[in-house]
Order: sequence, then structure tokens, then C-alpha cells
Amino acid sequence: MEWYNRYVDQLEQVFEEASRRISRYPAPLDAFGLAYAAKFDPVKAEGGKDYICSLLPFWVKDAAGISDEQSRRLALANVYGMLYFFIQDDVMDGDPACSVKESLALGNLLLLDMFAVFRGLFPSGSPFWSYYEKYAATWADSVTNEASADYFVNDPLRTAGKAGPVKIASTGALLLTGREELIPQMEHAVDIALTALQMSDDWADWKLDLADGSYNGLIAMIAAGRASSEPLTEQDIETAIYIQGCMNEYAQIAESNHERLLRLNAGVSELADFHEFLVSHLRKTADSIDENRKQLLEGGFSYFLRKQGFERLARKG
Repeated sequence: MEWYNRYVDQLEQVFEEASRRISRYPAPLDAFGLAYAAKFDPVKAEGGKDYICSLLPFWVKDAAGISDEQSRRLALANVYGMLYFFIQDDVMDGDPACSVKESLALGNLLLLDMFAVFRGLFPSGSPFWSYYEKYAATWADSVTNEASADYFVNDPLRTAGKAGPVKIASTGALLLTGREELIPQMEHAVDIALTALQMSDDWADWKLDLADGSYNGLIAMIAAGRASSEPLTEQDIETAIYIQGCMNEYAQIAESNHERLLRLNAGVSELADFHEFLVSHLRKTADSIDENRKQLLEGGFSYFLRKQGFERLARKG
């Protein structure tokens, strides 16, 4: 995990600066904000799911030609933005641990701080602001329409839209050095990584998503492969995963996307390494399920043979 380990010091600096600012929010939003930020600090809570939000500016540094300080400022802005959009998700999902009043108030303060950092980097006439509007609109479309349009089944990369605002860091980095022509290629590369991240989350959260009716790519893929239009039950999904081996198809989608990412040759090797890390986890999961199923089947067959042998011996006796 060199794509993470070499940036631990920078991440600590970024989250310390964010925490100092949040600690000056009016009570009780200061304590609420600090606790919320700590949940997503990859140095303090190495869950892995949010690495890209804070690390993307460092991963694109060489490709964009920005300075260390510019990378840190973009990372800081992305941390504020990450927390803001996660709060929106919590509120929309009806998270029982989420206080709507405090969450929305905190979100607005985080949004203001994000824009304050970005205004220090990009003047009002910069195309940066048009890109930000585009990514925010994509996010709004995705959280509203991904289920009805069945994004994962029809075009898996569209599921990256829910995390689309993350791309403002890589796009901003390229704009700082006048390399706007590289933005489409970089956007594609980041979308591929965000899709794998969403796929990993969907595998981890499918039971929760099934229970609350949230759109989930793995569930959508299983539903699309069925002849019946009846709603899927937990048993249906477990059968598809553990007996029918659908995780192989799921992992293959991520593996095909990794090949696409490598062919892009976007000059972001650490982003590619991060993507490989996610894809490898999905492949190992699929292989582990297959191996367990094989052992169970072999175990059952061995039991059958033993049972038949004992019955023959009994008959001979």
C-alpha cells in the first residue's frame, strides 16, 4: 500500500488543519464536526473506503505538475467536500444516528470552508467553477436516478457519479498548470477507480442496502440475471453468491475496468495501484467463495461414498 504509506505525514497535516478549523465552529457543531471528521481520517481509522478523497491530489501531483503546497490545499478542500457530501448521504438515507438539524448545519459550514480554500486557488473566472457545477449536478442526478435507470447494469461507470465531486481535485490540479486538455482522460481514470470503490462498498453493504431499499450494484446484477421479476430476498442473494458463484462475474467487471485504466496511460500509477488493490480484494473474495463451495461439495461427496461403503459392509455382514 505504498500509494497510502508514502503520504501518511501529508494526510496528518491536512486533517490536523481541517480539525483546527472545525474546532472553531460554534458549539455543539465543533465537537460533532471533530467526531465526524475523525471517522473518515484514514490515518486514525484505516477503513480504506475513503482514501481516494484525500489522496487524489497527491496521486495526480506529478501528472499535473503542481507543487506540494498546492496538493495539500486541494486535499484540504476535498476533505471538507467529502465530509459535506457524506453528511448529505446520511440525511438522505435516514441514518438513525444522524441528527438532521446538526448535520445540515455542520454541512453548510464545511461547504463554506471548502469554497474558501478553492477561492484561494481559482479566481472567479476560472473554468474550475464550471467543472465543479458539473460534478455536483452529476452527483445530484446519481443519487436521485441510479435506481430507476439501473446504472450498474446498464453502464457500471455511471455509479461513479455519486462520488463525482471527488474529481474536482484532479481537475483542479490540471487547471492550476494549464493542462486542461488532459482533464477528460483523468476524469475517465478517476471514474474507473470510483466504480471499483462503489463495487467494494456494495459487496460489503448488500444486506443493509437490501433491508433499506438502497440501490446496490451487486443486487442489481443478480436481479438482472433472473427470469423472475419478484423482489429479491436475502436467501435469493445468498444463493446467487455462495452457490451460483455470481461474485466471479462481479469481479470480472472490475478486472475489465482495470485493463481499461491501464490502457488509458493517464500517468497516475498510484491511482492504478489503488484500483488494483480494490480489484484484488474482489477477486480474492470470489475465489474464496468458490474454494469454500468446492470443499463443501467434495466433503458431501466423500460423506456419500463413505456412507455407501458402510452400507455395503453392513449388507455383507
